[in-house]
Amino acid sequence: MSVHIHPSAEVSETARVHEGAWVYEGAVVCEGTVIGEGVRVYADAYLCAGAFVGAGARVGEGTVIGSGAVIDNGMIVAADAVVPCPAFIAAITGGGVT
Repeated sequence: MSVHIHPSAEVSETARVHEGAWVYEGAVVCEGTVIGEGVRVYADAYLCAGAFVGAGARVGEGTVIGSGAVIDNGMIVAADAVVPCPAFIAAITGGGVT
């Protein structure tokens, strides 16, 4: 597995991008951000400093993830969404947040 970063994407040298992740055209990944294994960061998304995107999550086209926000494993954030800081996006089940 490898990391796929489009040539027009901007990824900070201090960001951690794990195996199998894809960062699409025009996306910006700021300093200290963590992108988990298999994550997709779609075109023109903007991940502010210190954001965390868990394994297998999807960040929609044009979405903004605020500084320090946490997107849990496997979550899908819709296109053009704004996730403020602080925020924790996780699945909700009958037993509560997972």
